Amino acid sequence: MLHLRPSDYRVMPWKDGGGSTTEIAIEPAGASLSDPFLWRVSSARVEASGPFSRFPDRVRLLTLLEGPGLILDIGGQGRQRLKHPGQVVAFAGDVPVNAALIQGPCVDFGIISDPSRVKVTMEWLNLGVDPTGIALAPTTLLFAPWGPIRVDPLGVELGSRDCLRLGTTPAAIEAPGAKLGVRASFGTTPGVLVSIWPL
Repeated sequence: MLHLRPSDYRVMPWKDGGGSTTEIAIEPAGASLSDPFLWRVSSARVEASGPFSRFPDRVRLLTLLEGPGLILDIGGQGRQRLKHPGQVVAFAGDVPVNAALIQGPCVDFGIISDPSRVKVTMEWLNLGVDPTGIALAPTTLLFAPWGPIRVDPLGVELGSRDCLRLGTTPAAIEAPGAKLGVRASFGTTPGVLVSIWPL
């Protein structure tokens, strides 16, 4: 189990000045984007319209965290509006993608992965004070966009922008297929669940 906080993340400004990306986790740890990384979870603040970077031989899953959203012009898929939190858009990393801001800056959350080596899903959770059961994959990441989120029975509370990474360990509670109860500490709050299986 690894409890990641914003102070643990790497922030990288875009070369074109149109925003910045916060790298939350990458496998293998410490890899750069020029390395043959397995997967990378990040959140980006988009401040200007423009093209996305290309990632050959990768696939991307993207959702909206804050702001009015983006219109994505995706090569081979046409235009898609990423306008509502919880909506997930999938596209190949090597196709041309141009993003147009709908009304102003926004913040997204996504994962880039190697589809020849892993299968990845991303799910938006609407959490209340009653636990929502989640089944663990060999690698599971739970991101708290606004927090706070409680994870039982681990006794962990995630604050705003915290991420909990769970992997295959001898402990039964973290083994693939084990279930955790995830809930808002009070009221309601969203969570983003990323599940990763090796192929």
